[in-house]
Amino acid sequence: MKLVGLSAVAVVLLACACSPVEVDEPKSPVASVRPTQFAPPPPPITDDVPTAAQLTSLFAASVDYSIREEDRARLFDGPAENNVRLARAWGAQPDPQHIEFTTVASTGPDSVEAMGVGMVRSMEGYPVGPIPFVRYDDQWRVPRDVACGFVGAFDDHEACK
Repeated sequence: MKLVGLSAVAVVLLACACSPVEVDEPKSPVASVRPTQFAPPPPPITDDVPTAAQLTSLFAASVDYSIREEDRARLFDGPAENNVRLARAWGAQPDPQHIEFTTVASTGPDSVEAMGVGMVRSMEGYPVGPIPFVRYDDQWRVPRDVACGFVGAFDDHEACK
């Protein structure tokens, strides 16, 4: 009985020894990115005065890395092609805060200020605002100068050039 067991092991070893040797060839990495992997940006806000919920969604989307940079660049005022670097830096905040806006006040024909509650990680909520928003091309946007001031404070001065 032991002879049968040893014979089976010998056959397996012999079969392995006769099999062609597989050589690990270096493979170049392949990245497959599909548009379905990205979250959609929020719908454009075209109301005369945006709601607190609309501005909450707009602000959250502006820092959401699951939304394409090109789409987030359109959430700032000014030409989108000038805002891609800003969108990258703005979304790369070390601990982005979640802001839930509760009130919106008109400050001019194409500008509003929003106030609300901010939260970072598991900290207790704290008052936030007023944070300005502007209308650009008939859509409400995050002001580029506000975002540039913030990312510039974190030594990313290149984002707004």
